[in-house]
Amino acid sequence: MKCSRSNLTYLAVLVAMAFIFTTVGGANTISVGSGQSIQAAVNAASAGDRIEVESGSYRESLNITKPIVLVGNGSPLLDSGAIGPAIILRADGIVVSGFDIRSTRQTGIRVLSNNNVIRNNTIRGCLDGIRLDHSGRNSIVENDINNNTNGINLIYSARNAIDNNSIRDNNINEESDCGIFLAYSRENAIRYNNLSDNGDCSISLRSSCNNTILGNNASNNDWYGISLEDGSDGNSLAGNILRENKASGIYLDSSRKNILNKNAASDNSNGISLDYDSNDNILTGNNVSKNQKGLHIANHSSNNTIRDNTAMKNGYGIYLTFSAGWNLIFGNHLIDNGCNAYDKGLTNNWDNGSIGNYYSDLGQIFYVPGGPSVDRYPRAE
Repeated sequence: MKCSRSNLTYLAVLVAMAFIFTTVGGANTISVGSGQSIQAAVNAASAGDRIEVESGSYRESLNITKPIVLVGNGSPLLDSGAIGPAIILRADGIVVSGFDIRSTRQTGIRVLSNNNVIRNNTIRGCLDGIRLDHSGRNSIVENDINNNTNGINLIYSARNAIDNNSIRDNNINEESDCGIFLAYSRENAIRYNNLSDNGDCSISLRSSCNNTILGNNASNNDWYGISLEDGSDGNSLAGNILRENKASGIYLDSSRKNILNKNAASDNSNGISLDYDSNDNILTGNNVSKNQKGLHIANHSSNNTIRDNTAMKNGYGIYLTFSAGWNLIFGNHLIDNGCNAYDKGLTNNWDNGSIGNYYSDLGQIFYVPGGPSVDRYPRAE
């Protein structure tokens, strides 16, 4: 039977009556209970409305095309199964908070818009927990993102904030799994997150520049705590703690003009590694301890400044391969390493003309093992 216009109007009224509306300051609050459709409430809402979803299980995939506030009370479960992403954000200015989100080989929350807030959700069992595509100025805060293939992916996305999230055990069913992954993304801030057991790497940047990575804990990964690769230039890494990663705490590959300041790397294979033409970087004030190599400079990584770092109780404190040249190394404290300093290169400077490095095994002049390098101004540690 065809529906007349009056019948269609009547059906719309019935849908609207299925929810409880209250008005606050010109915006409505819509309540959704167990057994009702969240998507129907989204469709019925106007821009600026608040939708409150009560605890229970909701088997649907949400498509949000208007700026609304979507809040879960009592951590309602939103499970899209294999239908598609659990939530797609297509409008600017959406807030999503308080949900337990799952999917089957799909994305938990996919963001295709700007200025959204994703806060205090649990996201698990997804291909990507959160994925941003060409998306900017979003805030991803205080979420628990676990047991996905990848935790958070940013693709061609800029000026987003990823703060104070718990990101762990994102290593399901894939070889290239990761906690936070950025590709072709700029000027994002990744701050104060706890990341562990995230497959290959907890924070990985590919061709991503001018990002800030501050105060994160990254541990127990198959390769790296933090990696910058494929021309990830001009990033700032400060105050991060890297522990028990099987390769390096921090790894740079073909990445330049980054500043690594006051990071702490312990019990990794290498504390901090510069590899494959990683040039013009500044390493200052970092603390590397109990690694096989504390600071490892290799494969034509040149013109780097390595100053005022502390390397303690590593196999090697600072280790440079034969192709690493024209690096400036001074003011570092090299204490009780198996070999405090080792340099196979020919052109590295181990003092700046007046200040050398501090050695726990100081001689009057420190001849750096491995090649002809000499620290002319060594100091006792």
